[in-house]
Amino acid sequence: MASLKANTRMALFDKWGKKAEAALVPSQVLPTILEALTVEGYRPERDNEIRIVFKNEGFYHCFYYREDDPEFLLVRASFERAAFGDVHEEFLYKACSRTDFDQKVSKAYIDDEGDIVFSVETFLMPGTPIGKLALRMNDALASTISFFSRTLRELVAQASGEDSEESTAPQLGGSSDLPN
Repeated sequence: MASLKANTRMALFDKWGKKAEAALVPSQVLPTILEALTVEGYRPERDNEIRIVFKNEGFYHCFYYREDDPEFLLVRASFERAAFGDVHEEFLYKACSRTDFDQKVSKAYIDDEGDIVFSVETFLMPGTPIGKLALRMNDALASTISFFSRTLRELVAQASGEDSEESTAPQLGGSSDLPN
């Protein structure tokens, strides 16, 4: 019996002790993301040294990765202020705040130019499955944009006393609302 316990402990120790983490190879991060997006049917393009651009649900998303900061990955979508018509800025800030609170891993904010920016950020650790992580980040960003749009519509509807389904607040939808 003691031998069985010792063997079990050794097996567990070997599992944890010998598990080699795959090294993070910075030069392979963007090519891996490019491949994962392509396999999923997106048509990504690496348009410069640190960025991949592609459309998801009619919106441009951009992955940013710098080899000189190899542990950080970001996917972002931004929309010019004009995409929201004459919606009062107060509603945009409130929708950003609610989005930040509810969506947890993503950010929604208004930048210095007044554009609305959505992002999902992560730290990369050795052994991280980059392709799967990138696809999950992409899904989280799409969910964040959708949540923001719904929230903004509800806020405008509440302020005007309308049903949120009938709200005239602009919805982010389709390629006519192209982000930066």
